[in-house]
Amino acid sequence: MRMRPALSVLGMAVLLALTAVAVPAAAAPTTITVWGWDYQKKVVDGLLPDFYKLHPDIKVEWKVMQPQQVRQNMLLALSSGAGAPDVFAAESAWVGQLIAVGGIWDITDKVQALKDQFNAYKWQDVSLDGRIYGMPWDSGPVALYYRRDVLQESGLPTDPQAVADTFSTWDRYYELAGKIHSATKAYMFAHAKANNDARDWEKLAWQAGAGYFDAAGRVILDRRPENTRVLEFLARFWKDNMAQDAQPWTPAWYAGFADGSVATHFGAVWMGGFLKTWVAPKAEGKWGVAPLPAWTQGGVRTSNDGGSNLLIPAQSKHKEAAWAFVSFVTANRDAQVKAWESMDSFPSLESAYSAPIAREPDPYFAGQPYRLVFVELAKQIPTWYYTKDYPEANSILAAEIVNVALGKKTPEQAIKDAATQIRKRTGRQ
Repeated sequence: MRMRPALSVLGMAVLLALTAVAVPAAAAPTTITVWGWDYQKKVVDGLLPDFYKLHPDIKVEWKVMQPQQVRQNMLLALSSGAGAPDVFAAESAWVGQLIAVGGIWDITDKVQALKDQFNAYKWQDVSLDGRIYGMPWDSGPVALYYRRDVLQESGLPTDPQAVADTFSTWDRYYELAGKIHSATKAYMFAHAKANNDARDWEKLAWQAGAGYFDAAGRVILDRRPENTRVLEFLARFWKDNMAQDAQPWTPAWYAGFADGSVATHFGAVWMGGFLKTWVAPKAEGKWGVAPLPAWTQGGVRTSNDGGSNLLIPAQSKHKEAAWAFVSFVTANRDAQVKAWESMDSFPSLESAYSAPIAREPDPYFAGQPYRLVFVELAKQIPTWYYTKDYPEANSILAAEIVNVALGKKTPEQAIKDAATQIRKRTGRQ
């Protein structure tokens, strides 16, 4: 009997020794770093608990930067081949510039089975020479926001479908602008003369299927008559004093939305959230949403403004972990719906459009399920070709639009001069 304790101690020692050999120490989680802006971090913060359940071995560290900081820092990191994070966010307008530098992981093979699930036009933004370098995240379909009280005072319908029928074309929109201005003194929309950023022109040129460049990267600014037509259209509102001269994102611009001194705004889906939360929160019940007027009867009734993507630098040492994160955020329906519900981030993933939030009436828009308008429009957005030279082209045309606003040039001459400068500075045909 006295031998048993001794044998038990020995046995326990052997067992502990074997256990120590058989069970390895737990591996440390892989930490991936992400560069993006504050709004995106808030979107992702709401998704991380679900992501960590699927990937407890991956930790995500987000570094908040302004969008242009991400762009500048990524240009440096890609050019030097060092210093990049594992994932970064990029606006569609300038992601082509970064892809052209080189050094971004080619994910063409990984996305083949996913392509049909996203807005088709978004893939152009993250592609170069037939290869794909990023995942579409959110989209910016454009519609016509309108003040119900201003239209009612003008004797016009306010129901969204009736507004869509009444404002069926841009010519009709111009005709009704005079009626609205006479009845209410409201401007039809805000359009700055100085410091014009060309975004309104781009939205309408995009809708018309025109723009700066074609699929081959050639300059088409002066070769597509739609481009001049759009600028002539916008200039008419300045000439007739029916456009409010207010620079975007200034107190004067916000006031137009809040007090009804502008009747409409052709803006992206994200503007709905901005109106509700901080641009004009007291205007609840006064705004509605309808498709854009068309350039020709029965034509395309939407465009795009904004949108972002997630990309993985080739210099990342954790590409597969980075891909697990990127694909979870962008290609996971539940994650996209949750982001839409919590932060009004409009998904590029079309399977998310069947979520109940798309059909929820919104008190701010007088009970209209306004997101449903954008759901239908997102599937119709034409393809636009930013290219790596979009920032250059945008700055050149913006300056020429100011010349039109100040009466220094006709729209036709401004478009012609802008195209000449773009060819000279970019070397494009």
